Amino acid sequence: MARVQDSGVTDMAGKEIGRNRDSLESILIESIHTLVYEKDINTALNRFLQTICGYYQAERAYIFEMDEKRRSADNTFEWCAEGIRPEKDKLQGVPIEVLANWMKKFREVGEFYIAVLEEDVPHDRADFEILKAQGITSLMAAPLLRDNEIVGFLGVDNPVRHAGDIALLRSVADFVTADLEKRRLIEELRQVGCIDMLTGLKNRNEYIRRFNELKQIKPDTLGVTFIDINGLKLINDTYGHERGDAVIRETAECIKKLAQGKAYRIGGDEFIVLWEGIGEEEFNENVEKMRAEFKVEHEYSIAMGNIWQKGDIDIEKQVKQADASMYAAKQAHYQNKNYDRRKRR
Repeated sequence: MARVQDSGVTDMAGKEIGRNRDSLESILIESIHTLVYEKDINTALNRFLQTICGYYQAERAYIFEMDEKRRSADNTFEWCAEGIRPEKDKLQGVPIEVLANWMKKFREVGEFYIAVLEEDVPHDRADFEILKAQGITSLMAAPLLRDNEIVGFLGVDNPVRHAGDIALLRSVADFVTADLEKRRLIEELRQVGCIDMLTGLKNRNEYIRRFNELKQIKPDTLGVTFIDINGLKLINDTYGHERGDAVIRETAECIKKLAQGKAYRIGGDEFIVLWEGIGEEEFNENVEKMRAEFKVEHEYSIAMGNIWQKGDIDIEKQVKQADASMYAAKQAHYQNKNYDRRKRR
């Protein structure tokens, strides 16, 4: 059974308790100041964890966030003492069942303290194996609550000083939760700012951002697909813009089937797909599958231009080539349409 300790160190002389209390108060003030006044939330949380790690002389200080949809927890922030191996990347998507005993303690007592791993945690439990593999012999953790629901926890591994005194973790938990909530809201706003509201694809702003990044990093291979809807103006004029919007959404759904996360709506009826790090054969297969998707449509068609390159990538030149190829396909479409009309006369 994990041991839950009362805050404070009760077995020390009064003078020593006073010094610890002063230390706790100064660390608490420093931690809250960092979380409240540091403008960049990621920087604030990392600096805060560094302070916590130093206070406890711990090997690691970290934050886990719960993902209710996936029924798992992710180690989203971590600070390691010098010489300590980071574990964050290994602790993503931890099944909620593994943390069942922790969640129970958080709900019943409020904190979780393992004084001696080998004695406090049954060896057949999944969390024992995870902790032992990381070289953890003791740890302390406090829940992060939002509307009385556990949304994560704050913890330290192998504390040398103030072991068992969870007062600091308990005191700062609400401030950490507030920063995580601000971070979540900022990310939601960023997502809204980069998503095209009509189609759900990435928008022109996000395309420009990624375009500029690719100019710098230059991937080994890059495929570009430029797509334009033929006859959208006629559809708008004949059936109204509501039908035109429906056609744009239908086009986006066809694109999403093969290029989710890679596609952008960059204009009224213009779309572009950036196939990063893809082989030529796979690129050509995806292009043909996309063409097949569009052949299922009804009163409209699309013009498509495709360019794939390997090495010495010049994305600006490549996009222009794909655009020119799309325009040629569009011109051919209208020429064929006019020829068909003349044949019918």
